Amino acid sequence: MPEKLKTLLGDVIAYWRVPASGDNVAYKEYLMLSVGWLGMRLATCFGIGFGVNDAFTAMTLHMTHRDLLIFGYICTAIGYAVAPLNAYIIDNLRSRSGKYRVFVKLAPIAGALSLGALFFPYEKLGYLPMVLSLFFIGQIQGYVQGWYSTGVSNLVYVISPNSQERVKIMAVSSLIHNFAPSLTGFLIPVLSDKLANGNLYNIRTYRMIYPVFIVVGVVMSMAAYFGVKERIVVPRSRVTGVSLPEALRAVSKNKLFWIKCSDNWNNFMEDSKNVLMQWLFYYGKVGSMTTYGVMDTLSYNSSMWAMLASPWLINKLGKRGFKLVKNVTQIFITLGLALTYKKSLALIFVFYFLNRFWETTEVIDRAMESDIRDYQQYISGERIDGSFGVIDTYVGGAVGALTNLFVPWVYRRNGFDGTDYSVLSVYDDAGNYRPDNILYTLLDKLLWISLIGAAVDVIPWFFYDLTETDQKAVVRVIRIRSAVEDRHAGLSEDANYCEACEAVFAMREYLSKEPREKLTAHDKAQKNTVRAQNKEIKRENEEIEIARFVQRELNRYETPFGRALIGAVSPVADAVGAQSVAMLDIAALIGSLPRGETKEEKTLRSDAVHMLRAAAKESAKAADGTPLSFSAAAYEVLYELPEDTPEQRAEKRAAIKRGNRERKAYARRMKPYLWAQRHVLLAQTYRDIDAFTNDYPEAKRRSDEARAHEKAAAEKAAADRKAEAAARMLLKR
Repeated sequence: MPEKLKTLLGDVIAYWRVPASGDNVAYKEYLMLSVGWLGMRLATCFGIGFGVNDAFTAMTLHMTHRDLLIFGYICTAIGYAVAPLNAYIIDNLRSRSGKYRVFVKLAPIAGALSLGALFFPYEKLGYLPMVLSLFFIGQIQGYVQGWYSTGVSNLVYVISPNSQERVKIMAVSSLIHNFAPSLTGFLIPVLSDKLANGNLYNIRTYRMIYPVFIVVGVVMSMAAYFGVKERIVVPRSRVTGVSLPEALRAVSKNKLFWIKCSDNWNNFMEDSKNVLMQWLFYYGKVGSMTTYGVMDTLSYNSSMWAMLASPWLINKLGKRGFKLVKNVTQIFITLGLALTYKKSLALIFVFYFLNRFWETTEVIDRAMESDIRDYQQYISGERIDGSFGVIDTYVGGAVGALTNLFVPWVYRRNGFDGTDYSVLSVYDDAGNYRPDNILYTLLDKLLWISLIGAAVDVIPWFFYDLTETDQKAVVRVIRIRSAVEDRHAGLSEDANYCEACEAVFAMREYLSKEPREKLTAHDKAQKNTVRAQNKEIKRENEEIEIARFVQRELNRYETPFGRALIGAVSPVADAVGAQSVAMLDIAALIGSLPRGETKEEKTLRSDAVHMLRAAAKESAKAADGTPLSFSAAAYEVLYELPEDTPEQRAEKRAAIKRGNRERKAYARRMKPYLWAQRHVLLAQTYRDIDAFTNDYPEAKRRSDEARAHEKAAAEKAAADRKAEAAARMLLKR
């Protein structure tokens, strides 16, 4: 272990500023994302929600369950209204700050709104004015805070196209940013003992603690803006956007997305047990709030060990296997808690520790979300992010509107109407036992509901079929497609082009090989040797599988379906204007397309039918037969214009604004033509892939030189800082 730790430390030092060979992200960027994410979670630790167990609105300000549900539904309706706008912004916003980094800049505004929401004098108002104030303030604060938190947390989806590297980054960042709820979870109960006589739900407790978290968090979160790069594998030359109907149509067919959503939508049952420890301490008086704070913090931090082990577990089990093991384990944990929670605090702590040990959502769920988005880009040809949220909002909101009634219904069935919390108190103010309390009866019901929910959560994951090898193959195919488009448009970057060529070379190397069976060690002397050989066999078998996947991509237009597709879209691709398309028999072209045999072919046929019909519609709407013109290369140059003076900055903003208008107009009018041209281009390139890879040696030389120069510059900067620090020390002496 010391040797491994020494090796790890050496790697961190060596690749602090420049990523290791085969990686995309340097270790410094791991830290900047983690610190920024930690800051964001501190800055957003206070919010106004309308759940029946919300600590602020329900427990502190005593909104009734009826009103919480009503305003919860109103918030859901508002979410429905703004979801399409949010999706459009995410999928089509063109910012030099990146797809998600641009929203990190909202940190100061979000922090100011949170402080205003925290110190608003709700307690001095009547009930109705208080509720209305909570609603309107919460909507404004929550909307800005949502964009801010989305900007920081979603950076992990685009920080690297490598799934395994993303898992490592998620594991490291999760260890750091999960310190935020640990800190608040420990300090708030402890300080409530000191400042509010153990009254956890006291607004003074909020106002004395949260402002520090918010201010410090806002400052820290800017590390994510200044220290993290986005690395989405998309063609720089792509000008077409993604309309909301198209994105929704594409995402709605993604089986993997629905599986992941169904797992989340069932949380209303499995999470019913989450109030147990808090209620036992606050209403059951089984211990002081300080004891609760310690137990809650220690059990919460148990997930740190699972996060550390997540990369290893995912490597051994795969993401699907990880989810199955996690959910099956949750069944036994919930059952153990239900059978033993009345016996001792020690048993409660043990099962909460085990329960939270497996709460690795920030690692496994985000890793799966990243893979699902990569797969969506592979099957649809477009990078879609925002529309995942739209469907989750609409369908998830509808599911939530129904399931949110369930827990209050259970409460009412067991004597708790959501208004009179005294029925949960085991002892009165004098410390006498209240025989009419319903605390333990209600907790028993909630635990058995959680057990059913845990069992149901296992089912969807038997249908999840995207393997780790599939994801690697998908990314290689996306690299090839992107490099082909950019090279044709004259916007190719050496590093991206080389990665695409290397994917082709790897395919050729492993395509002729056959997978091998793993070896078995017959004695201890052979064990280490066989383990090393099996590791190499596993790597080689994976490369063979990926090679076959890449070959199917390069042959996709040589199949009967592929030839028919190119035959159908080539007339549209060759059209020089809307009048040319008007002369085509679109119905006949659509009729020439076979149904397709694979899922990819069926999806591609659906897209082709949609685009051919869209071309016909554009033809019918066009006032003349001249297509718009647009240069992606000229558009990119706009972002390189000087901005040294106020006049130059104003001119640059105006030029970019004009460019964005032209780009959107062109993309909207020409999208079906460009889609057809893209497939014709890929078909032509795949037929002569050698011509595409001819420039690899020279591009590789330039790429290696640029990387060496970048590394040398980073090492020189580090050496200079070290020398300056040593010189300052000498001066002090």
